[in-house]
Amino acid sequence: MTGQGEIRERRAEGSAACADSRIVSLRDRARRLWTRCPGCGLEVERSGLRASLGVCPHCGFHHRISVGERAGYLFDPGSFRVADEIILTADPLCFQGGAYRREAQELGREAMAYGTAAVRGSSCVAALMDFSVFGGSMSAAVGEIFRRACALGVEHGLPLLAAVCSGGVRVQEGAPALMQMARVMFALEELSEARLPFISLLCDPSCGGVAASFATAADVILAEPGALICFSGPRVVEQTLGIKPEPDFSRAESLLERGLVDMVVPRPRQREVIGGLLAFFSERG
Repeated sequence: MTGQGEIRERRAEGSAACADSRIVSLRDRARRLWTRCPGCGLEVERSGLRASLGVCPHCGFHHRISVGERAGYLFDPGSFRVADEIILTADPLCFQGGAYRREAQELGREAMAYGTAAVRGSSCVAALMDFSVFGGSMSAAVGEIFRRACALGVEHGLPLLAAVCSGGVRVQEGAPALMQMARVMFALEELSEARLPFISLLCDPSCGGVAASFATAADVILAEPGALICFSGPRVVEQTLGIKPEPDFSRAESLLERGLVDMVVPRPRQREVIGGLLAFFSERG
């Protein structure tokens, strides 16, 4: 009897383990197929979200997207030619014993990619930020990439378009990263001296030293709906001042009302609007 009882217990344990495994498998599959929208809290099918350019079909929330996805809907097919050179961080502080450098090398890319592109037939130099790489933070390498993008525009007489999605300056690099705020502004000065326009598209989030430097120094500043655009975010403000900011604190629509943003443009209209701006600047030399 004891032996039969042990067998039944083992069978029950095995059945429970199999059930748990199936539940975990189903959950993993659900995560691959569905995602929860931060805007409305509803589950959204990932394939449908990709088809709608990362815009929630229920509430219009603009999800973060990759460089490839942004290039896919914004530029003319096959026109985005990424610069060949690979620029990675040098890890000037040997942060956490080199762990930061190893992670950067494993990623094999930086938080910004640049190259030439065309939007509705109008050529430009494009610099696109990637939030999945250290929160889109500006490192010394990102500063150099942006400088090269400006130099490429000056060399070929092309306007610059920057799609910004960044948490600010990269803390793992300290002062060398902070110095990029000045470096990118010098690069923009050369673009301005060549009388070449600069258009920035501010996505969620566009914060910190990036917002305080090139992101808001453009001739035309566009923003995606609901994008957080600020130097210090609402949590930092609340913790520092003890004041809870309004729900629309530093959101694109609020900044539009105050004249800090020129236009709030949903993703489905961005290609049309940016293409029109580039054509306008091109006609006027």
